[in-house]
Amino acid sequence: MAAFAEPTEFIMARIMDATGGTIENGGARYPIRFIERDTQSNPNRAAEVTQDLILSDEVDIVLCYGGPENANPASDQCELNGVPCLASDLPIQPWFFGRGGDLKKGFDYTFCAFFDVDTYSGSMLAFMDKLKTDRVVGGLWPNDADGNVMAKTFTETFVARNYTIVDPGRFDLPAASYSTQIARFRDAGVNIVQAIMPPPDFTLFWTQSAQQGFRPVAVIAGKSSEYPASVQPLGEKAVGVSVPIWWTPTFPYVSSLDGMSAQDTARAYEASTGRQWTAGIGSRHAMLEVIIDALKRAKDIEDRESVRDALAATKLDTICGKIDFTTGPVPNSAKLGLVSVQWVKAPDDYKFPYDMAVVENSFHPDVPVQREPFPIPYS
Repeated sequence: MAAFAEPTEFIMARIMDATGGTIENGGARYPIRFIERDTQSNPNRAAEVTQDLILSDEVDIVLCYGGPENANPASDQCELNGVPCLASDLPIQPWFFGRGGDLKKGFDYTFCAFFDVDTYSGSMLAFMDKLKTDRVVGGLWPNDADGNVMAKTFTETFVARNYTIVDPGRFDLPAASYSTQIARFRDAGVNIVQAIMPPPDFTLFWTQSAQQGFRPVAVIAGKSSEYPASVQPLGEKAVGVSVPIWWTPTFPYVSSLDGMSAQDTARAYEASTGRQWTAGIGSRHAMLEVIIDALKRAKDIEDRESVRDALAATKLDTICGKIDFTTGPVPNSAKLGLVSVQWVKAPDDYKFPYDMAVVENSFHPDVPVQREPFPIPYS
């Protein structure tokens, strides 16, 4: 899950530059201090480092991200200790229901801003409907918070749209091989694959698919193909792989802190780090915009309940779009829009060999479509 954290240092530096390293509240200026902790993608460690941040460092607010295995235990520690917390980079429902959320009560201190599973499935369907297929979908859904929620939701929504689902069942991660699933898909005539799995597992699945002659028309690889570092090992086999995504450099939004555009932010990241842009730039930047805004608006910046109340009242236009905690499908959540992208060969004047192109925007019409959806090309 290291790809989630890749842009964090760059974004923290951007925020410090944009704010001058301080927040103004009530006529006084307060210094900003970021404390970063590595969860090592381990739920127990995520809980431990969050507790340490709360009890030892006495942080005022926590930002957590990177799937339920990271964000859920961190959010639970914040809720337990009465510390405001903002989670992102994980779907809303696995964050809410994976923590035992009650629709009537919600949570007191913890919030999530990201896409919801209905928007995700809708974005996929809009993409799938534009391809010529036999409407047979194979699901690669692991035995974890994401996989269990997504399997139920995707099966219901896809079947309702006259797609046939081939589901080999839940499996534990990491897996040693996907030969069993591939054989099942091939025998059942699957020509669309929907996967929710970390990058190493998707790389293994897609490599074995090529070796075993499994050639679906479309592969939608969530939790992996959003990140350039995750698809680099695939080389040309990345072309055509698709995924719904929450931010690209073509988003028509700017930072609420200094007005910098999505395009300029992505190019600044590439120039500064030597790495290709990633969707995490947008969500990380937006969440820190939200936190800065909440701290500015809090009636008492040193009171956690006051900061919590300001966070709950957020209605902010960010580099990732509008963040509003009344828009989510469950309490304490703000819903982001999605576009579907496919990996393509990049233009000759771009420094990286492959890039993501927006191919479907029904669930985020403000974002321009760059090309029509296309079947995966096989050489």
